[in-house]
Amino acid sequence: MELFNRIRDVLSGLHTCPPEHLAAFRRIGEEVYGVEVELADCGAPRALALLRAAKGFQVMADALLFDAFSSVGTAVAPVPVITHELAESWYERIPELLIGARQEAMFAGSAKMVLPVRLGKRVEAHGACPVQHLAGMRRAAAAMEDLLQEGLERARLQPDTYREALLLNEKAGINRRVADAMVGFIMGGQHVSIKTHEEAEQKYWEVLAECLVVVQALEDPSALRPFAANKNPTGKSTVRTRLDSADVWKITSEAAQLQIRRSGEWEAAEKDLAELWSVHRITDGEREYEHTVARLLHQGDIRENGYWHCCPFQPVYQVARGSVRVVGHSIPSGHVFVWDYGEAGTAGRFVTRSSFDRTGSRHYCAD
Repeated sequence: MELFNRIRDVLSGLHTCPPEHLAAFRRIGEEVYGVEVELADCGAPRALALLRAAKGFQVMADALLFDAFSSVGTAVAPVPVITHELAESWYERIPELLIGARQEAMFAGSAKMVLPVRLGKRVEAHGACPVQHLAGMRRAAAAMEDLLQEGLERARLQPDTYREALLLNEKAGINRRVADAMVGFIMGGQHVSIKTHEEAEQKYWEVLAECLVVVQALEDPSALRPFAANKNPTGKSTVRTRLDSADVWKITSEAAQLQIRRSGEWEAAEKDLAELWSVHRITDGEREYEHTVARLLHQGDIRENGYWHCCPFQPVYQVARGSVRVVGHSIPSGHVFVWDYGEAGTAGRFVTRSSFDRTGSRHYCAD
């Protein structure tokens, strides 16, 4: 009978893991505290980056299992299979990272690990992602945001040194707000499709992956150089931006994504986006534009001011102070601008005005 109960639990997405099993994993995580004390006076950036990666895995796994434990540490609630498997995979990463951190603190270059340490293979649910797991992922994202705060405060005092980490953190923040909005519908009891569960899970995965990299780069800035110059076949230096992502929603405004979902237009928009990016050839000018707006946003010189009504529904920006220069154009305070990517297969163009008319609808290629 016990076997049938276990099979039923697996098929339903719930599995009551033995308390001693979960507690053993949590004790592995607690090893991080001892190494933190040991390396409190360590000045080796790479050692500290490895230690913070271990800390990241600990806080994420602890957040996933939060509901499974009482205040005295005993298991009190069933754990979805996917939650158990993911927490286990994260706790198992900790020992090697602690060893690497201690080795690196003793002898620079002795740890045989490549920075940044990545999140690893995604653990996926069988069927619809359980609501309990999504709640755990949301807690993990919040825990990582808390972990980043002290380092971000220091980094903002040296923006040139920590530029890449600060920019990636901004991206993680946007992704988290999108994921939180999606999960808000689910946790509020609204009926949503299985696809929405999967999209929310994927978005949180992206957030956690980005935060794990940021937490390392705040200790060792050399761990993250996504904007470093890459040489193309002609020898010309190019800059990698979010345009180089494979995600079709890569530059779509967060506000647009929320309105598209609420309006039931998600599939139509996704189809248009896939068509656009399948034929659009990204130019150096477009990369320069995205690179420039990322820097100006971080500096507080511009702010989002709505989004463009045509695919890919990218943010419209308004100059917040002074004047700024974007792709050869000087734009005065208060004016707005956007890069219009045009219809699928056509060239894009830079557009700036004193203001744009706002529209409550979006234009799709089939319209």
